[in-house]
Amino acid sequence: MKIAVIGTGYVGLVTGASLAHLGHQVVCIDVDKDKIMLLQSGGMPIWEPGLEDMIRDAELKGMLDYSTDASAAVSGSDAVFLTIGTPSSESGEADLSALWSAVHSIAPMLPDNGLLIIKSTVPSGTCEQIESYLRKRLPFSSRIAVAHNPEFLRQGSAVRDFLAPDRLVFGASSPEAYNRLEEIYAPIKSPKIRCGLSEAELIKCASNAFLAMKISYANMMSDLCDALGVSIDAVVEGMGLDRRIGSEFLSAGAGYGGSCFPKDLHALIALASREHLDMELLKATESINRQRIQIIIQKLETALGSLEDKTVTVYGLTFKPNTDDIRESPALRICSMLQEVGARIMVYDPVVTCLPELQVDLTVDMYAAATGSDCVVIVTDWDQFRHLDWGRLRQVMRSSYVLDARNMLDTAEMAVNCERYGLHYMSMGRPSITPDCPINNRAEMTIMT
Repeated sequence: MKIAVIGTGYVGLVTGASLAHLGHQVVCIDVDKDKIMLLQSGGMPIWEPGLEDMIRDAELKGMLDYSTDASAAVSGSDAVFLTIGTPSSESGEADLSALWSAVHSIAPMLPDNGLLIIKSTVPSGTCEQIESYLRKRLPFSSRIAVAHNPEFLRQGSAVRDFLAPDRLVFGASSPEAYNRLEEIYAPIKSPKIRCGLSEAELIKCASNAFLAMKISYANMMSDLCDALGVSIDAVVEGMGLDRRIGSEFLSAGAGYGGSCFPKDLHALIALASREHLDMELLKATESINRQRIQIIIQKLETALGSLEDKTVTVYGLTFKPNTDDIRESPALRICSMLQEVGARIMVYDPVVTCLPELQVDLTVDMYAAATGSDCVVIVTDWDQFRHLDWGRLRQVMRSSYVLDARNMLDTAEMAVNCERYGLHYMSMGRPSITPDCPINNRAEMTIMT
């Protein structure tokens, strides 16, 4: 099929490349001339594992192209995907202005019997409004169908998520639209859900809000574990083995970030508010997430005393590993709060090399970033932090404190490292480990599997 993808942001580029990989003739369209020129010259506007290789393969086969001119690509397409960003407005509602601008712009170009697929995350009822607008705007003979096909891409594994998703959601109001979606995704054998437009829209926001809630629940329990002096590891392990609960998104740490969870949570709360419903559980989820940063600062103050003029090294800036996305990253909020209390901040991230918004010393070497540091705080669980040379790290640090804000390090191994190198290891909802921690007590910090 001939497919036009409007928008070459994170979702748009992954969508376009993946559809070309599935055998469709795809044109990715954007009004940003610099981005299109970058793609046409072989550059990549985002960093995502596996994406560049898939793009190069599709380009070599002649299945993927880029343009700033929507006219020819849209008018000659069998389907048009809209992947326009819908950020949170000041009220918390999704800002649909860019999406509607794109709809107004391409409406005259849509072919008769065309299919417009909204992949952007939108509030329930939006696609019905778009379909109604197009039916009024276009000639009576035109039979444009609108569908909603929400994305469930996780940054760091987006290519795999597109090609082998847990489920495909097809929201539409006609059998023809469902059939066209089935044809587009025919090579993918994942479960397919057919539902109405509004149901499809709600599935995406409800899913992300629930995952955010699981994270906040684990963090709430980690605070209780801290108070009781027990380990959150055993608690979430025992919970996660219950098939009704599951272990994913049940890890205590610095909280969630990124472009999806905060935005979708706000949008769902705002949508419910319009219907005079108070989503208390979602508000609590958001509140617990905000408190994570203050709890991390309190842990640092307990260990170091006043943070004024102290040097704190932050390991990781992205909101999760295997992405270059720093939107709503807990690391940025930690850096901002450390600045407020007068700390000097050294930062290292494997892929982020520029951070003009904050006054931090950003280095390209993780040991240089820790030189003279009073504490190292691991905020993003990049895999390379699991393999630190702890002896070398302790040598360059001024003090001996390490705060693992992602609970990514094994406590039994860290007990050995603390004894060997004189480190003080802190984490979230797990007992701290000191250089003189008795060997016999360390077994209490491990989970036998």
